[in-house]
Amino acid sequence: MKAILSRPAPRGFTLIEILVVLAIISVIMFFSVPNMGEIIQGSKLTQAGDQLKFDLGLAQQTAVKDNLTVEVRFYQYRQPDEAADAERKTYTAYQMYSLIPDSTKPSDPKAERILAPLGKIKKLPVGVVIPSSEVWSTLVANATIANGTEEIFGLLPTEKRTTATYRSFQINPDGSTNLDTSGVEQWFVTLVDSTDVARAGGSLDSLAPDNYICIQVDPFNGGTRWFQPN
Repeated sequence: MKAILSRPAPRGFTLIEILVVLAIISVIMFFSVPNMGEIIQGSKLTQAGDQLKFDLGLAQQTAVKDNLTVEVRFYQYRQPDEAADAERKTYTAYQMYSLIPDSTKPSDPKAERILAPLGKIKKLPVGVVIPSSEVWSTLVANATIANGTEEIFGLLPTEKRTTATYRSFQINPDGSTNLDTSGVEQWFVTLVDSTDVARAGGSLDSLAPDNYICIQVDPFNGGTRWFQPN
């Protein structure tokens, strides 16, 4: 008869080995999670900057291609966690409109024009804002920029219509803008982390964000440029 060879039973992990592996994983997570938060927020800034730059470029192209004036509006409104009477220091949404001439008065340049939305309103990612400071965003803070108030449908999930204030500028059919070129050297908006705004307190001019994205608009041709320090 052939001898039956016995195989050694498979060896599992001991309790000590499992505990050592868990301890190593815990240490790695402890050191990586803070950096992960910075990476995620940096990704949100990049995403918001890419989208805004694309939309501004699309607005300029639409104005030239369709021979229409396009208006860009930046919106400021109450956030869900804010009190109704809270002072608002940031802009968190924007939308583009085409201005269609009144067909009954085609030759009157001062005739009221119809605002036709170009797509849906865009809200910046949570935690990304445009500070209402001329140091950081002349397009929403300079005194020469047009402003107004509007009731917007579906801006907040808890409200049917939300009252929002806005600042706006226009892109003409030849690609130029209505931005003043006599007193302001540069027209731009800056995207920053909302926690940086909170740290600045009441003085947004002294804002010192760890990271930001600045998008500049050329008043002569409507072109855009991007700047990011990191």
